[in-house]
Amino acid sequence: MTPPISILLNVVHGFSALIYFGGVMLFGAVFAPKLTRLSSSTVFELMREVFPTVLSFVEAVGLLTMVFGAGEFIHYLIGYYLAGGFSLVYRVLFSTPWGASVFSGALLGLAGFVVGIKIASTFETLFKLYKSTDPSKIDQIKLLEIKLRFYSLVGMVLLTMTVLLMVLAVSFLPIPS
Repeated sequence: MTPPISILLNVVHGFSALIYFGGVMLFGAVFAPKLTRLSSSTVFELMREVFPTVLSFVEAVGLLTMVFGAGEFIHYLIGYYLAGGFSLVYRVLFSTPWGASVFSGALLGLAGFVVGIKIASTFETLFKLYKSTDPSKIDQIKLLEIKLRFYSLVGMVLLTMTVLLMVLAVSFLPIPS
């Protein structure tokens, strides 16, 4: 029987991961590539009114995903440690397909979250530049928009690989006993 804490960790992690992944994909695949095609006034309004709130929400959901995913990972590791010590933990993580998938997914997810932080800091800089009325900042804004598209693409790739590894681990690979 699965303990209630495991169910709670799994449900919150999975649900928040879906929202986070959807937000990243929507932004990376739809919004970021189109920013340069929009008029300056539209981008200005998006940067001032819409994106700060959306970005805060996506960051919060990403952090929730990471915390509950780490909790779930630690919960499993504690169970394996109690059942057989460090040797069993090592064997499960590095000698089973499930462990390799979960461990690799966790590392890629962490890398994706770091890229997400870079995207957020780029956005913060863009927000400040768009609030400035200095016309000499246009080149700096264009450069940041290019970086934003690149970081968004890298984030989408990392998070897609993470999701595929995690789906593989929880759907198709048996949990080691």
